[in-house]
Amino acid sequence: MKTYRLDDDELEAALGAAEQMRAEGNDPHHLAKALRYLHERNIALQALLVATDKYLRFGMPEHELSQMRLLVNRLREPELAADDSNDIDGTLPI
Repeated sequence: MKTYRLDDDELEAALGAAEQMRAEGNDPHHLAKALRYLHERNIALQALLVATDKYLRFGMPEHELSQMRLLVNRLREPELAADDSNDIDGTLPI
């Protein structure tokens, strides 16, 4: 299955519809909640990709390494806080 990237207008429309579903309490299958969660996670992963790309392309600048650590910790926080988390690596520092 080939996936296609949404353009900005399509993404904005989908996020708007998800917000409307949430506001109306009309999300029985949690599609709007999943879309909002995945959109926020995608933003965080994109920021991590940019920091990692700079780090790998331009050597070992401490600023990019520090930024990567912060972004990875921010991405790990919700999963570590989950009740069903059994990730042993989550307890180890980066």
